[in-house]
Amino acid sequence: MNRIVCSAMAAVVALGILAGCSNPFSKKKDDDDTVSGYSYTVDDNVKEQAYSWMIKPSIDADNIITFDASQVDPDNQKSTMCENYSVIVKNGKYGLIDYGANIIVQPEYDNYYTCWCGQIVLYSEVETDYYEYCTLDDENKVIDYVPDHEDKAPSYFWNEDEGQVYVQYPDEDYASKYDGKRTVVAAKASFKDAGGGDVEVTTDEEPLYGLAKKDELIIEPKYKDFYAPAFKGAGKTMIAFKDDSGKWGYVGSDGKVIVDFKCDPDLNAYSGEIIDDIEKSHPYLFSSDYVPVLVDSFYGYYSSEGECVITPGEFEQARPTHNGRAWVRSGGLWGVINLGEYVEPPVTTTTTTTTTTTTTYSWTTEETTTSEEQTVTAAPVVTSTVTSSVVSDPVTPVDPVDPVEPVDPVDPVDPVDPVDPVDPVDPVDPVDPLTPVDPVDPVQQ
Repeated sequence: MNRIVCSAMAAVVALGILAGCSNPFSKKKDDDDTVSGYSYTVDDNVKEQAYSWMIKPSIDADNIITFDASQVDPDNQKSTMCENYSVIVKNGKYGLIDYGANIIVQPEYDNYYTCWCGQIVLYSEVETDYYEYCTLDDENKVIDYVPDHEDKAPSYFWNEDEGQVYVQYPDEDYASKYDGKRTVVAAKASFKDAGGGDVEVTTDEEPLYGLAKKDELIIEPKYKDFYAPAFKGAGKTMIAFKDDSGKWGYVGSDGKVIVDFKCDPDLNAYSGEIIDDIEKSHPYLFSSDYVPVLVDSFYGYYSSEGECVITPGEFEQARPTHNGRAWVRSGGLWGVINLGEYVEPPVTTTTTTTTTTTTTYSWTTEETTTSEEQTVTAAPVVTSTVTSSVVSDPVTPVDPVDPVEPVDPVDPVDPVDPVDPVDPVDPVDPVDPLTPVDPVDPVQQ
């Protein structure tokens, strides 16, 4: 069982210091903030499709990793990070970026993973089995601790003798009959009664997979691998299967093929060690009615109706669509396109520097310097030197502090009345001179 735990002590050690976001990317001087959409014909069998640049290719990064969110449990989802943020990679380090090209967390962590709760977690191993974490909480505040995350995705098996789907969870030793309503991918397996109503399940080392719904087999187990939503139905995400040729195709929950088996696996679709297997590669699933596909090393997009809406080769890299927004790479730089449902046009906003420690940060503009607790929304303005950023409402500046009223001046002290001069002392009358004494007569001999 895959599991990463963050203890209270780790939360103290993990300082979560995010470096300043002062122009981490380059932008060409002749790039416009936005450009209008353009149309082109993909081939004779595909109707004309238009898309527009929300942010022209201007972001210099080694990679931008977006998750299709297919492994999130909708009944226990605590975060929308997978839909609103992506992992940005610079010099082999991982950070967070939003669809406004705002850096939420600087690329300085060693690894990442996603969780069934919807969180994206960045982490570094600072000592053996001792990790430093960074993520956003359910209020979209940057934090340096995470709850216990573990794999909770169930596995399904088809019992051919009984014509029944069985389910087994990671923390259970035995399987039980599946009584849910979802269409699931089920592996061909052997079953043994373990007593007490428990059933022991075994599969081949490389089992075959099919599609089933409770007691109905929709597609017999014949595919070599699959990628499917772990907790929700496949009505919107579809299901990807790999055939004997090694190519991948997409089918709906009714077993109908949506995209032919001509797609290749994409290593960028890896969701991290908690809910994915690094030893297995697979393509993306559908999100917001579209899926990016890799066909013979070329990227394009298909719609949920099976139409090729952007011809493979249009972009060097392509990522899943969320709320009509998708990261793509063209000319060696990354940008954001609008594909599908309309998204509010970009708002030009410029902010200069950001320094974050744990859950507080300060930002500086040309005029004022303020400090507040960081709260990030779906497309927050944390920092951006890309003037074409698609952002939500900018952060409201703090009201200036009322000036202190001046203190009334102290009344001057009345001058001291001068002291009357001392009357001069009357001079002393001179002493009368002494009357000389008559000389004494000499004594007679």
